[in-house]
Amino acid sequence: MTKNRKIIIGLGVALVLTAGVAGVARAQSGAVSAALASGDVGEQADGYLGFRNPPSAALKAEVDAINIKRRAAYTDLAAKRGVSVSDMAAATGCQTLTSKVGPGRAYRLTDGVWRVREGSAPVPKPDYCPSVG
Repeated sequence: MTKNRKIIIGLGVALVLTAGVAGVARAQSGAVSAALASGDVGEQADGYLGFRNPPSAALKAEVDAINIKRRAAYTDLAAKRGVSVSDMAAATGCQTLTSKVGPGRAYRLTDGVWRVREGSAPVPKPDYCPSVG
């Protein structure tokens, strides 16, 4: 873990989402919403959406567009805080895994393995995520 990532986590991941990244995460079409609900697309610890199953060209284009918007938001926030874009994205990924992955939704941790959240069990978070939130 980099020193900057520790600083970001120490500042509190909630600050990241209140700065506008949450709006980017919600800006999705019906096709993306359906793919998230079915588990074909899921949230990743790196702060981006990923494909659990091979996507159609149209779905891939939509998810890529969302990820480009997320990267732009992370880049802006990273510049304001003087940290790397990947650290900012990972900090947001911590919050997303906690608050946006509902039961039956797919997610991928830093080990690269896709999982599906079962019931009300919490999603495990990477070691660099804060233990609260």
